[in-house]
Amino acid sequence: MTPAPDAGPDAAGAWDDLLRAEFARAAHDVTPGPAPVAAVVRAGRARRRRRTVALSVLAVLGVSAAVAAGTALVRDPHPAAGLAAPPVVSSASATDPASAPTGASAPTVPSVPPASRHVDEVPAPVRTVAAGERVRAAPGWMVWLTARGKHWQGGEDGLEQFRSVVDGNIDRTRPALSHQGEGTFHSGLYYGTDDAGRVELVDAEGRTTVATLLQLPGRPGWGVWYAVAPDADAVGPRLYDRAGRLLFDLPPF
Repeated sequence: MTPAPDAGPDAAGAWDDLLRAEFARAAHDVTPGPAPVAAVVRAGRARRRRRTVALSVLAVLGVSAAVAAGTALVRDPHPAAGLAAPPVVSSASATDPASAPTGASAPTVPSVPPASRHVDEVPAPVRTVAAGERVRAAPGWMVWLTARGKHWQGGEDGLEQFRSVVDGNIDRTRPALSHQGEGTFHSGLYYGTDDAGRVELVDAEGRTTVATLLQLPGRPGWGVWYAVAPDADAVGPRLYDRAGRLLFDLPPF
């Protein structure tokens, strides 16, 4: 059915017309069937279901990732979280066993002992020194204690001096103190109590100087006090106990 090579343009056109006529005849002989509407609908619904399932899976995966991230943050806090202040426990829950949860024991809170329980403790102003231990009390002055009494040395002549607590010249059965004044340097004995808290010097103008207290180990019931006053005026030392009560007042000389 291929036209001859030397047929020319007219022959080629005639050949095309013949082909169209043959195709038209063949088309008329074919009876078209009904459109597959149901199949198309089913295919569309299936594609829609697959798309919905895929979106649901992605949503579930996203939520799971968010939950996992939150759990990781809770289990592994920021390093600075350890620097946060501890939770505050109310005084009621810390001290009242009735406020503790059922089945849980109440927290143990150390009780604060009353002031009377501190009687046997040496207060901070009282310094315990070894026998013979020399203490620099002031520029040019040294003080030390032995079992026999108070020793001190200084002043212009630098002589060593001694005040006995065992020669019977002091009554150690009741609180009292002695006083030796040499210029602005003042010192003495305090005795008759194991509850000495402080010694104060009060001069004629009402100025107060707090002394330093020394004692030997074992609290023998006596000790030494010393202080440097503002000037060399006569002063009257006062002995107080740890509760601040006046035990003895030596009038100024």
